[in-house]
Amino acid sequence: MVDPRWRTALAVTTFLVLVTLAAFTVGIRWGAWSHLVPELVLCAAYAGWVLAFRPFSQKWSGRPPVIAAFVCGTILINLVLVLFDGWFGFLAIATFTFAYSLVPWPWELVAVGATAIVAGIAQSSSFSRGSAIGIAEVVAVIAVNLVIMCGLSWGLRVAERATEQAGVEAERSRLAREIHDTLAQGFAGIITQLQAAEQAADDDGRRHHTDAALTLARDGLAEARRSMQALRPVALDATRLPDAVANAARTWSTRTGIPVQVHTEGRDGRLSTDAEVALLRTAQEALVNVERHAGAHRVELDLRFDADRARLEVRDDGRGFDPSAALRGSGTDGGFGLIAMRERIESLAGDLVVESRPGHGTAIRAEVPA
Repeated sequence: MVDPRWRTALAVTTFLVLVTLAAFTVGIRWGAWSHLVPELVLCAAYAGWVLAFRPFSQKWSGRPPVIAAFVCGTILINLVLVLFDGWFGFLAIATFTFAYSLVPWPWELVAVGATAIVAGIAQSSSFSRGSAIGIAEVVAVIAVNLVIMCGLSWGLRVAERATEQAGVEAERSRLAREIHDTLAQGFAGIITQLQAAEQAADDDGRRHHTDAALTLARDGLAEARRSMQALRPVALDATRLPDAVANAARTWSTRTGIPVQVHTEGRDGRLSTDAEVALLRTAQEALVNVERHAGAHRVELDLRFDADRARLEVRDDGRGFDPSAALRGSGTDGGFGLIAMRERIESLAGDLVVESRPGHGTAIRAEVPA
């Protein structure tokens, strides 16, 4: 259905075409009153028809009979004008616009096809209809109009559906990353802490891991609630990105006992919200992967801001892995962590590089435009 922002443009276009055609008709038909008067009356009727239905424009989407009556009326008046003079085929520009923009699919094809017939009749108005050849030419012109205009309608519909599908797929991917970065990370941490609590040698150790699991559960719940509202991490609400990354690293280090060194260079005033979210999520996911898989004793996290780019690098001295296998989804978690990081960074026209091999640690570098 037509966007409300375009209603004025449609009306203005319609009246400009009508005024132009009426002025041309007056210049050509002046003195031929039997033609001029009916044509001017029909032009006024077309304009009046559009104005009469304008009060219904805000409710057209919920009133198909009103749409049908309006479009049928415009096509009928346009047809009668074309039967008087072929140059009124230019009015089909406005009629096509109404057919394309107001009529829901698949009835749009009917409206567009009827208007195409009117345009074909106008284009063939100078052809002879007294012979078989002349009639064939008229039919051919009408057929060409039908094929082109209905094909355009079909093509626009296919493109619209493809765009919608692409939007749906992008939204699914984005939500999958968001769920992974909030709930999945939290659950993984909780499971790790509860498993550690089961294996603790004393009550203090069990209490420490149980408290850490409860903290993760509370943080995860807060993230989930915030994600439902705005899909923006709570950590970025009140702090800058370097502070949010440093806080996340400090919290992670306290929970896991693995020391983290955080270095920041440059200023972060140029980053968009999406870029900040992407870098924070990448840092969080990289740390989660270190905890779950790396067996590392030390982690370094560097955050650098240049004139046109921001770069995050997370390095560990753990056992390493085969990045290509993880990105193919053959890891224990299907490799979705790395896949989600890559999709998130690349959606911002950034780059993600994973360097690792068994026994030699891992380095993850993410860059996004500033």
